[in-house]
Amino acid sequence: MAQTTRADLHTIAQALQANQRLTTLSGLALLGSGVLAFLAAGITGNAGLAAPQARVGLAGGALWGMVALWSATLLAAVGLNLSGMLYRARRDGQPLAARLGRRVLFAMLPALAVGGALTLGLALHGRLDLVFGVWMLSYGAALIAAGAHSVSSVRMLGLFMLLGGALGVLPGSGADFVLFAGTFGAGHFLLGAWVGVRYGW
Repeated sequence: MAQTTRADLHTIAQALQANQRLTTLSGLALLGSGVLAFLAAGITGNAGLAAPQARVGLAGGALWGMVALWSATLLAAVGLNLSGMLYRARRDGQPLAARLGRRVLFAMLPALAVGGALTLGLALHGRLDLVFGVWMLSYGAALIAAGAHSVSSVRMLGLFMLLGGALGVLPGSGADFVLFAGTFGAGHFLLGAWVGVRYGW
């Protein structure tokens, strides 16, 4: 009887752990991600690469410089937000923060890996006119996957990014850079301000 009870309790504990979510967003980390995106957007604009046609056939140092700039911005945003969530989870006493953080990260990795592979393909074929749309789609998919293990606000930002990405890859729209700055930059910034005011920084 005691052995059965222990087995039942173990099963219940495993079920509870499987259904736990990382619920502590960091307002400061989200704001920081928005600031990083605005800085990268400013560098891109000053380099004359905001328009899609300016990025077609881009080669050499300009090509890989832009890929490195935005890839670093994307990875920094992921790392900053995950670190911020884990810090707040530990500070607020949320159990299993590290395990939940790994779950969020592993949920995001497939979509981010697809985005990286597509970025490399676009760069090698000189088609960086599509790159911001591809990044919005891959990052949006990553956020939606992460949202299964976190709060609904993460999924909402992911849906916002997916919508921007879908519009950004439409032929002749020419708005992919503005959409990326709006979704990745302003989206993170506004969500960070809302989370900070409502839930804490």
